[in-house]
Amino acid sequence: MQENNSKKEYIDGRRRRFLWGTFALVLFGAILYFASVVADYAEKNDIENFEEAKDYFVEILKKDIAIFPENDDAEEEKHDTKKDEKSANLVKIPLLLNCSVENGKAFVKEPFEVAKNKVSDAVFELGSHGNTLYSLNFSSKENEVYCRGTLKEGEKKIFVYYCEKI
Repeated sequence: MQENNSKKEYIDGRRRRFLWGTFALVLFGAILYFASVVADYAEKNDIENFEEAKDYFVEILKKDIAIFPENDDAEEEKHDTKKDEKSANLVKIPLLLNCSVENGKAFVKEPFEVAKNKVSDAVFELGSHGNTLYSLNFSSKENEVYCRGTLKEGEKKIFVYYCEKI
């Protein structure tokens, strides 16, 4: 029993030393690799001080690894304004509209307005999940706006929660 414990301790000690040695070797290799990259860059660009090399590596980290967040102005420039306008929800306050449900379609009885866009003769094609009906497709007389809505089975009012300009 005593002999097994001493063998186990011996193996554990050797394993720890091997892992630390491997870690040290990998760390040394990484340091050599980065030193060679810095030396190559300094040789190609005739850099004699460390500040220029530091700026170069910060730029690489910003572009490739993206660990430094960009400022808000740069992100705003990236977004296409037309795409943002198209996908923006025009409904600021959800609408509750009177409707009649027939053959899997909800027909909105009165015209309504969404962000200065008039919608009349609105028809929601409906799908169901349990006793909840939700819109699969939308059509209206104007075809300028696409809306989504939901209602409970047996209800006479549809809850319009999303509209976007087409």
